[in-house]
Amino acid sequence: MDNSLLKYKDERDKSYGVAGMAIAVVAYDCEDMLASVSMDADPGHAIEFGSEFYFNGNPRLSAKIAWTELLKQFRLATGLLVANAMSRNYVQHRRRLSFDTEKALREIIHACGAEDETQLDDDEIDAVIERNFEFFNRLFQMQAVHEAAHSLASQLVERRTLTPAEVVDRLASMMRYL
Repeated sequence: MDNSLLKYKDERDKSYGVAGMAIAVVAYDCEDMLASVSMDADPGHAIEFGSEFYFNGNPRLSAKIAWTELLKQFRLATGLLVANAMSRNYVQHRRRLSFDTEKALREIIHACGAEDETQLDDDEIDAVIERNFEFFNRLFQMQAVHEAAHSLASQLVERRTLTPAEVVDRLASMMRYL
């Protein structure tokens, strides 16, 4: 698997990736669980969620409810990955994902899905992948989303860290299209 296709080329590239992930959080209506968005965070931690996001199980919940919560987290995590790549390609470079980039994303998601607590089979993982690709493909073709991503990426480079309220404020113009 060639993950070099997904590595950030420079700070500007990273800002568009992080902006894409913030857009995914808002698109999935999870901004209330967002703790911060930071350009200076360690890799994989640019988007931080509050403790209420992390489901650690609860013996009072049924197995089905617990599994549904874990699946929701998996969908969001994979959505963050897809939105990161699409923002960098669709918005920053004005081109679709290459075959190789899409293949690398699918391989990473499959590996995560197989290891995830949800223990999804290949068909279930494929369904999550297709749902995210279709949703974000439509979303990242909208002009309002491009404008929001440009603005957010610029603010991230300038300010380095944004609060959840600042993220939502900067993405408000796009939210009416969701």
